[in-house]
Amino acid sequence: MCFKDFLSDLIEDSGVAIVRLGPSELKEIIPIRQKYNLDFDDAYQYVASVKYNYTLISFDKDFDCTDKGRVTPDKI
Repeated sequence: MCFKDFLSDLIEDSGVAIVRLGPSELKEIIPIRQKYNLDFDDAYQYVASVKYNYTLISFDKDFDCTDKGRVTPDKI
């Protein structure tokens, strides 16, 4: 499978949406990382979930320490 096919399968054909944060939201990542001791990608997901009022669905236990918590995929 070439990279182009991979992107088509993973993003275009799967119905997965890409969530973007603007510059002001990106600045929110820094204090969230510190407050909850999250790595960058977890803090990004947290800030995006707040912005768009999404539920965090993850196997990652790091979200358990946040005020949003998480739902595991098997609970969906």
